[in-house]
Amino acid sequence: MTTVRDFLMPDLGEGLTEGEISRWLVAEGDVVVVDQPIAEITTEKAIVEVPTPFAGRVATLHGGAGDMVAVGKPLISIKVAGAPSESASGNVLVGYGTSESAPRRRTGVAPRVDAPAPAETTSSLTRPASPLVRRLAAEMGIDLATVVGSGPGGIVTQADLKNSGSQAAAPNDAAPADMPTTVPGGTRQALVGVDRVAAERLTRSHHDAPTATAWLTADATRMMELRSVFAESSGIRVTPFAFILRLCAIALARYPRLNAHFDTATNEVVTFAPVHLGVAVQTERGLVVAVIRDAQNKPLPPLAADLNRLAEAARDGTIDASELRGSTFTVSNFGAFGVDGGTALINPPEAAILGVGQIATRPWVVGDTVVPRSLVELSLVFDHRVVDGGVAGGFIRHLADLIETADRAQGLLSNE
Repeated sequence: MTTVRDFLMPDLGEGLTEGEISRWLVAEGDVVVVDQPIAEITTEKAIVEVPTPFAGRVATLHGGAGDMVAVGKPLISIKVAGAPSESASGNVLVGYGTSESAPRRRTGVAPRVDAPAPAETTSSLTRPASPLVRRLAAEMGIDLATVVGSGPGGIVTQADLKNSGSQAAAPNDAAPADMPTTVPGGTRQALVGVDRVAAERLTRSHHDAPTATAWLTADATRMMELRSVFAESSGIRVTPFAFILRLCAIALARYPRLNAHFDTATNEVVTFAPVHLGVAVQTERGLVVAVIRDAQNKPLPPLAADLNRLAEAARDGTIDASELRGSTFTVSNFGAFGVDGGTALINPPEAAILGVGQIATRPWVVGDTVVPRSLVELSLVFDHRVVDGGVAGGFIRHLADLIETADRAQGLLSNE
């Protein structure tokens, strides 16, 4: 007896209610075995490789690349032998990665099966596409009959729409009523994956949090001198940014109100004893926030080692999803882009974010003399519901003082 069993979108953890199909690893009609990866799902934090709990033949793929699937809704249907019809779901995630070259953890998997070649011709009425893709196509002014689908069975994906739009704008490209008309010849590109999630989170942050900004310029000359001496004596690669992160953790001990979340559901401020520093890292797949846990207990050497490891793992796609969540305070390194500074958007539900500009040699007044010094601009964007200007200003002034007297900062190289 052969029945069809639905595998439901599993719980992806940390309160996420949906996931985006990044790509299918199987096609309709393929034979699969238990624990074989069947799809890559993009979540807010990573790309997750999802295996099937069933063995059998793939009957239906519920959606195409770029489609959103809610937790508990069918992801894939599989024809199985000798079992009653039922659905399965749960925490069955076995791997993380962000590119085809990134390593993934696997458990008893079968070889990946490529999808069949897309259909060559299909009428506009029968062109296979999900409701979301059809809606996007309408908004973009693209006739689905002109798009060759790259998904299983020729299904049209969001990526296909993007490629179609980038090749040539539709002749009668009409923008939605709530959007301005584009200049003729322009193209549209849907935000997908990490970019889509970041857009949603940052829009919510900008809309919900009443923010204010405090900034100042600090003299980092002594810190840079100490870094050179320390690097020569220890042989450990310690960046100026690592120094500032360590001093930031020390400053948060004096101003714990900034090491907090704002719970919009209960209108409560939740402060934390441990400092889990979030570090914004730009990757090929978008901006992610890697987390250095318990930074308050980590002297400079181990903290610098954690920073180097996490940044490298985030960029090459091997970082674990657990290292991309749970931050209590985030720091953004504008200096990595060669700019003097900027104001960042708070990473919700956190209460603040620190921006660090590049360290550059500029004229500075010391006593009555203008001398060249290594200067760095600091900017603190904070949620005014959580802290007031006195706390924010006190924190950033204290951090600047620590930077300017780094050679005397207690707790920099040890926890004593």
